[in-house]
Order: sequence, then structure tokens, then C-alpha cells
Amino acid sequence: MEEKELFGGVNAPQKAEAHNGHAPLPPKITKDNIDPLAGSPKGKVIMWIKAFVYTILSALLIAFAAHSLIVPNDFTIGGASGIAILVNVASNGKVPQSLMVLGLNLPLVVISFFFVKKRFAILSATNIGMQSFWLFLFEQAFKDFRIEFGTGGEKIFAAIAAGLCIGLAVALAFKVGGSTGGADIAAVMIQKKFNAASIAWVLFILNCAIIGCSVFVFNERYDNGKINYGATLLPIMMSAFEAYIESKTNETVTHGYHSAIEFRIITNQPDLMARVLMKELSRGVTATPAKGMYTQEERTMLIVVVSRRQAATVQRLIKQIDPDSFAVMSKASQVLGLGFYTSEMQ
Repeated sequence: MEEKELFGGVNAPQKAEAHNGHAPLPPKITKDNIDPLAGSPKGKVIMWIKAFVYTILSALLIAFAAHSLIVPNDFTIGGASGIAILVNVASNGKVPQSLMVLGLNLPLVVISFFFVKKRFAILSATNIGMQSFWLFLFEQAFKDFRIEFGTGGEKIFAAIAAGLCIGLAVALAFKVGGSTGGADIAAVMIQKKFNAASIAWVLFILNCAIIGCSVFVFNERYDNGKINYGATLLPIMMSAFEAYIESKTNETVTHGYHSAIEFRIITNQPDLMARVLMKELSRGVTATPAKGMYTQEERTMLIVVVSRRQAATVQRLIKQIDPDSFAVMSKASQVLGLGFYTSEMQ
């Protein structure tokens, strides 16, 4: 196959240098191309402004979910917010959520200033303070702004809506290097002395205990003096469903838009394959030796990571350049670095 046919329809930048006498490649991407403001005083100010905007929005979503979706539909969530909801309901509103959220998280925030990065502590403290502010505003000015989904199976929509709101809120907080408080702060501090698996189990047990207490707090558990087991378990089932939706929303927002496709290509024409991929896709290619254990044949494996929309192009080029090649295509949950995505949590 002629090389000019493979490069057909692609206009290389005029300033690109020739590569070993072949068609010129796109210019190398540097840090200045990605973010010319990175590291400058102006860039740092913009970064902090963006962080605080995300944090304020994150706190608003959590306050809205707790006040307008979770409490009116008789279930709770894990963590400090879950405890605040249970205490608020058990006291018939005499202990406001805003006060409980602040009281439960304040000691953790103070301790976090000594055990974790100052940026994390500042943003976490801001998030908690804004959660209390938004909850106080809802309690005083929008007390009746509550969304009830009835008493039947339609209550599941409250869990879905709450999971979407809180999942997005947690993702926004993590995106800028902060947290929503409670268990998140405790986990970051504990992980300095214990492994991740231990932390996960401790937090899981604590959250289960908090959610389990909901059956003793929320009403509608009896029917003519007899225990209605379906209604008894409903708060727990809704809490579990909310947690699932929350985790999936958080995962999608945090990693979904930074995902990519990785190709591992074993080919007898590595130079031509790499040159075409770099030119057509403007992506870097890494070559590593590979040996077939059955044939004992020495070959080359190329590794290239592309965006999802470029995957079909890579497949087409592989078939055109070397139909006898072997390729493995897999999804990369997140890609960071020059030419792809830059981390906002630095």
C-alpha cells in the first residue's frame, strides 16, 4: 500500500518539521499549548475562583437534596449528613440540620488542617460552611419547598433524584480537590495509617449503622397495629438505592468525560503504523518489544491512547496498514497529561 494513500486528506501544519524524510508530523504539544496561564498568579486566582464556585454549587445541591428530597420522603443517607437528617426528624425539627451539619463536621475540619493539605481543608471547610448556610436558608425562607413522591413505589424517584444531586455534588467537590465533609474527611485522614481496604470497610459499616437507624426514626411502619415489613424496610431500600445512584453519578462525572480508548497493536510494520497514527490522530505512540511465545517470533507492540471518537479511525487504519496485525482495544477510565486532559485537583 502506498504511503500517500494512507495520508490522503490530512493537511499537516506548515511549520511541522519533516520526520526522517517522510510526511511531516504535527508539532509536539507542550505545557504552554495546554494551559498558558498554569502556574502564573492570574492562573492561580482563576483556579481558586473556579474552586469556590464549584464548592458553593456542591453545597447547594447537598442542602437541596437533604431538605427537599430526603426528609420529606422518609429516608436518610450515610455520613454526617445522614446523622443530621435522623436527629432533625427524631426531634420533629427542633434540632435544625444546618446546626447539626456544622457541629458534626467542625471538629473534623479543624483536625484536617494538621493532617492533610491546606487546600483540601480550606475547600472542605468552605463546603461544610456553605451546606450549613444553604440549609439554614431553606429552613427559614423556603421551609415548605419540599418535593414529596407519595407513599407508594413512586418514592423511589426521590432516591433517584437525591442520588443524582449528591453524586454530582461529591464529584464537583472532588474535582477541585476538596470534599463534602463527614466521612470523606475522616477517610483522607485515616488512610495515612491504614490501608484503603480497611477504610472502605469501616466507612461501609458506619454508613450501614446510620442507615439502619432510619427504621426507628421514620413513621408509616404499622398497619392496624401490625408491623408492615415492607414499609419498615422501605427507608433502608431507598437509602441503598440512593447510594448506588450517587456512586454511579459521581463516577460518571469524575471519570466519564476523561475516559479514553487504549489500543495495543502487535504489528510487523511498527514504523509505518506509528507514523500514520501520529499524523492522522495527533496522538503519541509508544513502542515496546514483544515476543510470541508459540512462534518465538520477535515483533513490536505499539501502545496508543485516543479519544472515544477516534477509536473507529484507529480500527480503520490498522486494517489498512497491516491486516495481519493483532490489536487489543480497551477502555481507560481516566487519562491525564499533555495532549489529553489536565488534572484540576493539583
